[in-house]
Amino acid sequence: MEYKYDLNEKTLYIDENRIPAYSLEKNEIGNCTSCDSILVSLSYHAFGETIAVITKCTSCGAFYANIYDSDWNWMDEVLITLLPIPIPISNPVVDSWEELKAVPIKKLEAVFSKGEIEALFARAKDKTPVRQYLYRARKKYELFEEIFDLRLEL
Repeated sequence: MEYKYDLNEKTLYIDENRIPAYSLEKNEIGNCTSCDSILVSLSYHAFGETIAVITKCTSCGAFYANIYDSDWNWMDEVLITLLPIPIPISNPVVDSWEELKAVPIKKLEAVFSKGEIEALFARAKDKTPVRQYLYRARKKYELFEEIFDLRLEL
């Protein structure tokens, strides 16, 4: 059987079976087979008549699944592989006059008022914007990014 573990979701995969954790309790489980240091539990998973405790070595960082029967009798230890952690790609950043000019006006109008848009363009041109409008516009940056996947940093 192939054991894989998702560190983000604390989920164990045995072959194609997805087994979510029922506990995230931290306990000392035993000693590492590689370096004899302490193994600490990360999560507990029940499947069939067995329980898998995912552990990490405090010294060498190896990950294991310690397998127990339903009466907590130790059965086996399996080295596990970690699933790759996705790296979020950040949204494109609009932080200059040229980049702001390239944003369709309809997108800006969907979130910002006319005064706020004027303040954004003034700020992008290094001119003095109406402070009140720029302040209001900056409060809406997160909403704009959520809707259009463009991050404003003006």
